Amino acid sequence: MVNSAKIKEVLLDQLGDILSILDKCRVERLVEPELRGALADNLVKVISGVRRCGKSVLAHRVLRDLPYAYVNFDDERLADIATADLNLVLEVLLELKPGFKYILLDEIQNIEKWELFVTRLQRGGYKVIITGSNAHLLGRDLATHLTGRHKVFEIYPFSFLEYLRSRGMDFPPGKALSTRSRADISAAFHDYFSAGGFPELPGIVDKKSYLRDLYDKILTQDIAFRHGVRHIKTLKDIALYTANNYASRLSYKNIKDAYSIGSIHTVKNYLAYMQEAYLFFAVEAFSHKARERVRLPRKMYGIDAALLRSISVSGQKNEGRLLENLVYLELLRRKKHVLYYSDPQRKYEVDFVCRQETGGAVELIQVCLDTNMAEVKQRELRGLQSALNAFKGVSADGLTVITLDTGGTARIAGRQVKFVPAWEWLLQ
Repeated sequence: MVNSAKIKEVLLDQLGDILSILDKCRVERLVEPELRGALADNLVKVISGVRRCGKSVLAHRVLRDLPYAYVNFDDERLADIATADLNLVLEVLLELKPGFKYILLDEIQNIEKWELFVTRLQRGGYKVIITGSNAHLLGRDLATHLTGRHKVFEIYPFSFLEYLRSRGMDFPPGKALSTRSRADISAAFHDYFSAGGFPELPGIVDKKSYLRDLYDKILTQDIAFRHGVRHIKTLKDIALYTANNYASRLSYKNIKDAYSIGSIHTVKNYLAYMQEAYLFFAVEAFSHKARERVRLPRKMYGIDAALLRSISVSGQKNEGRLLENLVYLELLRRKKHVLYYSDPQRKYEVDFVCRQETGGAVELIQVCLDTNMAEVKQRELRGLQSALNAFKGVSADGLTVITLDTGGTARIAGRQVKFVPAWEWLLQ
């Protein structure tokens, strides 16, 4: 049972935390200018992403010079708050922060029927910013009461450019680089490839324990608790199987059979929950037929390379797949619609067939750790050749092989193929 005095005590503590949160706000996120500009309208802003990727810090950054109030519902002292108590929260905020025009609500989806409270705040003239770590719960609940009156900003762990900024190495895209700068960026990329992009990680001593704790919290709090999952072991088994087979073809049946799970629907549901919590992402195979895309195996990717290394028993041995995973995450940040291609005989494959979500030319991307071996290089080129025969509208510069360190060009079917080091592609 909560009362006004208890809420006031918690909110005073949280308001006192803002200074320390702002002290962490040293890195400008790529989405920040767009989010700051959007504050001028009356739409509810939703910042969505995996736990600990920097959603709250981003929100405080864009609000820091504005009159705003703040509530973090991911606080165990507010665990007993019910829908009826939300008005008490508003009354206390008005007492503590009189005259505020903006209100930041962290993880409010923990409260049942929270969207009704947000709707009332919006009608009352407040500009509302919400953070949350479950895409589906936020989208579903907002769609019910705020159709057309909210805008979602998805963020992820640091991109490579954001990682460079965190190290004081900001290199604007398009800027000519000296030989020394190129060497420094290449070295920084290898650190990023190993360390991943979670913002807090550089300051953590036991990084592996931090990542494993994060992984466990996502499974137990963001998935099992919110979806009422009873078979926690089955959920963890499926998650571990996926973590050990990232960037590989997975079928629901294979997972079902691996753990003797009674229903294939259980596998589908649990994988869907993991995607909603931003733990894993699914990429379908290309097919002109929608039914075929659903039937064919998907490829799963994880939210962060370092997280995959910490939980996957084979993570250290599969640098090529980790590089592919990293490229996929960057395509997400660039808002690309992504499929993978495999020819009808399953002989050739292209890792990513992508285009902008709004349409446009097709781009074909292969990811290969090392193309110095002639056989490996020819395999990647044959995959692109096969895909070229299947797609119309591949852009003039839309054939790319992303490598760990190697650059250069090749030609297939009269078209140029670019070989680009991953760090260079990430900064384009």
